[in-house]
Amino acid sequence: MGRWNGKLVCDDSAGYKASFEQGITEIGCMAHARSKFFDLHAANKSQLADQALHSIAGLYEIERQAWHMSDEERWRIRAKVEHPFRVIKQQFG
Repeated sequence: MGRWNGKLVCDDSAGYKASFEQGITEIGCMAHARSKFFDLHAANKSQLADQALHSIAGLYEIERQAWHMSDEERWRIRAKVEHPFRVIKQQFG
């Protein structure tokens, strides 16, 4: 990728790791993150995983409702609803 150092949406494949060490910002795939919570809930009936699955479902519903909106309108909606997720990320890394 040369000197590019933007943001890359990807799964957790080891092939990407060297890029992240060189300044590219990893943006995780929501579907892959959801599958980890699904597996955790299926194996252990984790209440935290159940809450995460409900929260992700809520985000998916917002995206479904906003698919026809302009980029700017979708950005505004996402900015409003992402705050709780930002707080969780700050608490749990």
